Amino acid sequence: MKISRSLTKITEKIGKDINLVQGPGGNISFKSDGFMYIKASGQKMSDAYKKNIFIKTDLKKILSSLNKNDPDPIANSWEKSCLMRPSIETTMHALMPHKYVLHVHCVNTLSWVVQKNYQEKINFLLKGINWKSVPYKKPGLDLSYEIKKIIKESIADVIFLGNHGIVAGAESAESVFKIIKSISEKLYLSELNKKPLNLKKLNKYLSCKEYKLPKNDYIHQITFSNTHSLIATKGDLFPDQTVFLENGLMIIKSFEELIQLSKIRANKLPVVLIPNTGILIPRTFKEVNEDTLLGLAMIISRLPKDVSVNYLTKKERNELINWDLEIHRKKLNN
Repeated sequence: MKISRSLTKITEKIGKDINLVQGPGGNISFKSDGFMYIKASGQKMSDAYKKNIFIKTDLKKILSSLNKNDPDPIANSWEKSCLMRPSIETTMHALMPHKYVLHVHCVNTLSWVVQKNYQEKINFLLKGINWKSVPYKKPGLDLSYEIKKIIKESIADVIFLGNHGIVAGAESAESVFKIIKSISEKLYLSELNKKPLNLKKLNKYLSCKEYKLPKNDYIHQITFSNTHSLIATKGDLFPDQTVFLENGLMIIKSFEELIQLSKIRANKLPVVLIPNTGILIPRTFKEVNEDTLLGLAMIISRLPKDVSVNYLTKKERNELINWDLEIHRKKLNN
């Protein structure tokens, strides 16, 4: 089945919106005649118009396997000769009864779903929307079984995923995009006031050849808030942070500290925050790492100073770092 031009255009539009998607994150699917077409793992939604990023899966087989609690419900559900594999979130898309399903890592949404007891805080912003929420679960099958529980009770058009993002369903690509876009706008309240940058202050640090400046200046803004800098360095807020910013973020206060750090952690260099000055990134950073860091900075800048944050646990981080499916995504984007 040929993917419609309207779907590829909407997919590309979503993929190019940094507020909704960063790098290879997020996915979209549609169901037809017992099959489900979904974005392939590691592919970018922003590439949808210039190449095929969709893969055909056997929806009936996936749903049957889910009902039997098979350990790998998507096994043998797609044609291996296409040299792509279905998204990690394929089972989640299959469980949603809607024809079109869209999952994104919306920064406005994430700025809420990383907070403790966020449901009470957003309820008044979402009047008239049929939504539910699930706590953080490892992406893929663990998350799908959590969603399966709430779908058994009643159908939800929108599900908020703790420390992960949002998924929505509708009967057309245009409708599901509008739902997500509308919620993103409703959930935006404020962000840190932009401070003037003086990147010349970073020149001395750049003589450390292991580091470079990020391409997007917005990233520097969180260094002008001690509270938000600490939030950034205390742990991981969402799965793609763990995968694409694996070595973490660290505050340093002098050039000497940076030199020492570059020697001690030569093979595992973190992103460094220099208070009231800016951010430096490892010279090895690719586009996907910078996109993820920009998304993280946007999320953190939207958090109130008195926020109580849920971080991924060490166990949850290790599950992602050592997962073959996430390693596959990393290889495709390095």
